[in-house]
Formats: sequence, structure tokens, C-alpha cells
Amino acid sequence: MPGLQDMFADAFRRHQAGRLNEAEWLYRQILAADPRHAESLNMLGVMSHQTGRRDVSVELFGQAVAIDPSSAEYRSNLGIALQDQGRRDEAIASYRKAIELKPDYAEAHNNLGVALLSQGRLDEAAESFGRALALKPDNAVAHNNLGNLLKDLGRLTEAVERYRNAIALQPGYVEAHNNLGCAYRDQGKLDEATACFRKALALKPDYADAHSNLGIVLRGQGKPDEAAASYRQALTLKPDFQEALNNLASLMIAQGDPMQALGTVRRSLQLKETPEAKDIFVACIKPLRFKHVDDDVRAALVRALTEPWGRPADLALAAVALVKANPGVGESLTRANAAWPQRLSVPNLFGASGIAAVSDDPLLRSLLETVTIPDIELERFLTMARHAMLEAGAAEEGAGVLAFHCALAQQCFINEYVYATTDDEAGRARALRDEFAAALADGASVSAARLVAVAAYFPLQSIPHANRLLAMQWPEAVAALLTQQVREPDEERQYRDTVPRLTEIEDEVSLKVQHQYEENPYPRWIKPAPIDNAASVDVFLHRHFPSASFQPLDKAGGIDILIAGCGTGQHSIETAQRFKDGHVLAIDLSLASLGYAKRKSQALGLTAIDYAQADILELTSLGRSFDLIESVGVLHHLNDPLAGWRVLLSLLRPGGFMRLGFYSEIARRDIVRIRALIAERGYQRTADDIRRARQDLIDGAASGGFADALKFNDFFSVSECRDMLFHVQEHRLTIPAIEAFLEENNLRFLGFDLDLRLAEQYQARFPGDKAMNDLKLWHAFETDNPDTFTNMYQFYVQKPK
Repeated sequence: MPGLQDMFADAFRRHQAGRLNEAEWLYRQILAADPRHAESLNMLGVMSHQTGRRDVSVELFGQAVAIDPSSAEYRSNLGIALQDQGRRDEAIASYRKAIELKPDYAEAHNNLGVALLSQGRLDEAAESFGRALALKPDNAVAHNNLGNLLKDLGRLTEAVERYRNAIALQPGYVEAHNNLGCAYRDQGKLDEATACFRKALALKPDYADAHSNLGIVLRGQGKPDEAAASYRQALTLKPDFQEALNNLASLMIAQGDPMQALGTVRRSLQLKETPEAKDIFVACIKPLRFKHVDDDVRAALVRALTEPWGRPADLALAAVALVKANPGVGESLTRANAAWPQRLSVPNLFGASGIAAVSDDPLLRSLLETVTIPDIELERFLTMARHAMLEAGAAEEGAGVLAFHCALAQQCFINEYVYATTDDEAGRARALRDEFAAALADGASVSAARLVAVAAYFPLQSIPHANRLLAMQWPEAVAALLTQQVREPDEERQYRDTVPRLTEIEDEVSLKVQHQYEENPYPRWIKPAPIDNAASVDVFLHRHFPSASFQPLDKAGGIDILIAGCGTGQHSIETAQRFKDGHVLAIDLSLASLGYAKRKSQALGLTAIDYAQADILELTSLGRSFDLIESVGVLHHLNDPLAGWRVLLSLLRPGGFMRLGFYSEIARRDIVRIRALIAERGYQRTADDIRRARQDLIDGAASGGFADALKFNDFFSVSECRDMLFHVQEHRLTIPAIEAFLEENNLRFLGFDLDLRLAEQYQARFPGDKAMNDLKLWHAFETDNPDTFTNMYQFYVQKPK
């Protein structure tokens, strides 16, 4: 045996010297002589792990543990190998056993902390890192790992201190330099971050992560070409580096090349369908209008709409273009629009290929079921397809056609039956509805085809005894339609009865606005955009406005958030998911909207949102204050928007942040003209008049100069059209007016919410405004580019501490 130990010592020396082939040969010679030589098994496991042979390393470490179960080192090494395989629970168990055998084993405590951190068990991870450092204060790796945990918690100042400790103990610690750069970046200290990444690259020129991270900072500093070079260098070193692919695609979008960006992000999605890659895919797709069918993009769009990968409304126009590029659908669209307003029969509408060419299109079905379709040509075709379904009456059809008709009925419910009807068509629809209601009341059987035809003209919830339909057996597509039109509205009515009332609603304008949204909750959205990587408010704002100066909130634990005017919950849900440990109070005037919001929140399992009915003007009676207040698209519907803003400011804690959204006087100019025309012609705020006004505007779009205004997505449903063109109260602001209010109230302007391309265009025009928050320059930019803020001025401000 002494001879074997001498051989082991020799092998270990060669191993340490990097002479791996010689070391491995000696370890195997030892094992040939003594197969139970646990030390050699352990060292072969280390070598296998170092060279990426993970399965082999797990097997070798396992054999070493079986031979010597009392070795804490073998247990810890086995944990590392298991963790690299993604077997985190087994790894944690192995680390805990190592610590049980050797309580003062600092490396095992550190490794346990890493495993717990990967599972999001932050408190336990912090305890493990703290124990490792108590046992071994000069453990640079543990300092670095604790820094990672603190950064994830948003405690950036403490994270920076830990990374600096790690570097002081080990100046050549490349990962610590890189991590310190990331922390500085999240603090908005871009120059310091750049220095860290360059130091990491000086130590390790082939460090792909540092190249990619340097690209992020260079882009934030307004150096897009240098940023692109950094991303490309990272990809040269590591072709399957997904983060660099995503960063490069995002930069391509900003530089006005979404098609090239799409190719890049598709490479990323092939590696792994991460939330970030899906989000960039949506940003790529949003401005594209395809002329030819791309089957791969079509398939991805179907998933992006149905899962979804982002807000479906952002995908709608690109999806519409691909649907129209489908020859079967395109031919029917051509026939429908050529004949409009005449209604075509089934053979004349669908042609020789028949309805199957349309009903079998999965992208069209996904559009119908998930989002209001914002296209006049497609609207006219669908209006005729609905009429054709009514003509078919109770005739039974194949499963594919029935599923298409169900999707069409779902679309009609989503857009609140905005499609035009002829007098004859309306009469036939009412007659069919009355027959259907009588059969339902009598307990008689009703056909799926008749049910779907009725649902395409009237919400099933409006028909007496509609709940009886839920107890019957239906095809899957019909069952989904019943959920949409009967089950979910019932849930909303139940939820609205549980909403507490926090204030009185007495203001005359507030009462009118409340009435509008009780009749037409806004917006009627179907699927929420996924929000990944929740962050603290400080980290979020530093990433959102990397060059802006503000005072960090620096608040441990959750923050208190007020959503003032939450509508149907899309805003409150996204905000609750965006910020770590946030406690959200979401208020609105409309109980109908709040019922919708509560149903959506419950379906997503969100418990951090409290919904309540209240008037913004009366919120001072709450006796509460908040760290973050958001009110987007709400204050401009008050009698005095600035008075409402002052009320919200009184509830904002010192150092707190606000996100606001106001209509732009400049960008809203076409809407103002249309509103004036509507008032002049005497259209009322009823659903029938909204439908009539829409058709008149569509018919006169070219001659009246309204064509561009009708491209707003809000034009394509009753509630959204009412909100846009028939609202009981609307104010619009200018950038100078916003700037004056900010100065009057000593508020710091952080910046506008901007899409990637708009931010790039502004930076190109005003490169000196690195933070992009000079409102005088923005006023000049908007004056020259009047459609800049068609989706409102949306921006963040901070109240001084």
C-alpha cells in the first residue's frame, strides 16, 4: 500500500502541474491494483468534471462515497457534479451530508449556498454563504457568491462591497471583476462598469460573458457600433451564447433592421426558448408586414399568440399580414372586399377551394381567439363569414369548420360585436336568438351550430338560462366558447360583489367616466404578457434608464405600489409581476372593470394585488402612502388632470417614483378632428351609433383624410373605439406643460418609456443627451416627428427624499 500512496502523491503533483494525461494514467494504475482506492476515484472524478464529462464524474464520485461514506470532501464533490447536471435537490442533500460530517467545511457551506441560490431560496443561501465566510473570511469565492445573491435582491451597494472584497483577496478573479461590472451597470455607473469589464478581458481575453456585458454598457453609453462589435466578439468565442444573440438582436431592432434581428433571435430560440428570447421575437415581429408565407414564422407566431410570448396586440398586425399572404384566405378576402357592402353566399365567398382553406389556417384561428383583429379588409371578410354562418342556420358541419366558427364567435365577443349588420341580417339573427332562447327555456336540445351562430351576434350571457349550457357535453371548441361567454362573465359578476369601496364617487366627471366603463370595461384583453426576472424598483429603473441620475429607493423587502386607474387589470398584473415582493393596491371607478381584473388575477394565481373601488380625487382620505404610483391613461380623463396628479403626489413617499401616461396634443391631432366630426354629426355613445360611426368613417377615410387615424388598434372594438373617439372627457398635454408641472413640484424626470427604434432615433438626433431626459430637446423632436407619442407620453419621475 505505501507504494500506491507514493504513486498517488506523484499523480497528484502531475495533476496540479496540468500534466493531466500522465496523472490520469497513474490514477488508473492505482485503481488497477486496488479498485477501492477512494482517493484515486475522487481525483478521476475531479478530472472528469473539469473536462466536461459530467456523467462520468457523478459515477466516480458516487463510487468514492460508497467506499468511504465518512468523507465530507467526496460528498461535496458529488454535490458539485450533481448540481452541474441540474439535479439540485440531490446536490443539496449531498452538501448537507458533507456539512453534517464536517461542520466547519467552509467550501461545502459555500457550495450549498450556490445550490440554494439557484433554486431561489435566498434566505437559506445567504445563511450558507455567511457561514462559509465566518469559517473562512478570506474565501474570495464565497464573497463573490454572496455578492451575486445580494445583487439578485437588489441590494447593489452591499453586492459591490462583496465583489470588491473578493477582488482584494484574489486580484486575478476574473468572474468577480465581471460581476462587479454588472452591479455597477445596474447602479447606472456605466464608466465604472466599463472599467471592470475591460479589466476582466485584460485578465482573460477570451471571456465571452465580459465581451457581451461590455456591449450592454457601450450601448447604454450611446456607442451602438462598438456594442455590436462586442456582441459579435462574444459570439465568435462562443457561437451558442444565447445572451449575446439576444443582445445583438435587440440592438438590430434599435438600428432599424427587425428582419435581420428576427434571424438572430430565431438562432437564440433554437438554443432555448427563454422568456427574454421570446420577448425579443415579439419586438422583431411587431413592425414587420410579411408579403409572403413563411411557415416557420407562422408556426412561431401561433405559439407567440396562444402561450403568449408578449402582449398579443403587439403581434396582431404582423400575424394579419401572414394570414392575408395565405392564398386560400387571400382569395376570399379579395372577393369579400370587392363585393362590399353586399353579403356573399358561402360558395361565392369561399370559392372553389371551399371554407376549409380558411378554417384550416391555425394562425387565423389563433388571432380570432386571442386579440381584436385590427384590419379593415379582414374585418369585412369576417363580417361576411359571420353572415354565411347565419345563413347556414342549424346545419351541422365538420369539426374544422365548427372550430373556425367558434373562433369567429369568440372574436365577435372580444370586439363586442363591432361588425356591421344589414337590417335583414339583424332581424334573422334576432329570430335565431329567440328560437334558441325558447328551446333553452323549454329544456329542448340545441345544436352546436345554432349555439355558435347565436354567439357570433349576441353574448350568450345575455340569454336567459344560459348556465344550463355548461352542464351539457360539447365539442372542445364549443366548450371554450361557453367558458368565454358564460362561465367567465358569471365569475366577474361574483368578483365584483366582493370589491371593497374605499371612497365615495361624487365628482360629476368621475360619475360619467364610471358609467362609461361600467357599460364598456376597457380594455377587453385575453392573455397577459409574461413578465420574467422580477427586479427591485432600483434595478429596474437603472436598467430602463441606464444614464439617468436618481436616488435609489434602497428599500429592503417589498415596496407599496398604487395603480391609480387599473381598468381591467392588464396594467396591475404586469406591474405586480415586474417588481419583486411588491404589494399592489389597484383602484378603479368601474366595478365591471374590477371584476374583470380580479378574475384575471385569480386565474394567474396572483395574491399580491388588492382591488378596490375609489375615485382618485378622494384618495387623500386613505391615510396611506406608497413607494411607487402608476397612473397611465387615466388622469387625462379627469376634469382637471393636474389636480389628480397633485392628489397622487400627496400619497407618494419621499424618494418614491411615479409612472404617468398622458395623451399628447400633437400626436392626438387626427383623433381630435374625428371627435369633432362625431360631435358635429350627432352620433351618440351607444353601441349601435359607435358601429354606425365606424362604418361611416371607414367609408370616408380616404376622402376625409382619416386613413392614418383608422390604423389605431383601438378602432376595432366597441369599448376601445368608445374610449378613443366617444369618451365623456378627454384632455391632452404638451411636453412644455409637463415640464412646467415637474418644475413647480420639484420632481425629477427620469425618462420616457420608449421602444428600441425610437430611442435610437432620438440618440442619433441628440447624442449629447446621454440620459435622453432633456424635455426641451424632446419637445423639439416631437415637433419634427409629430407621431412620436401616438401611444401617449409615458414616463417616470421621482419625488425628492
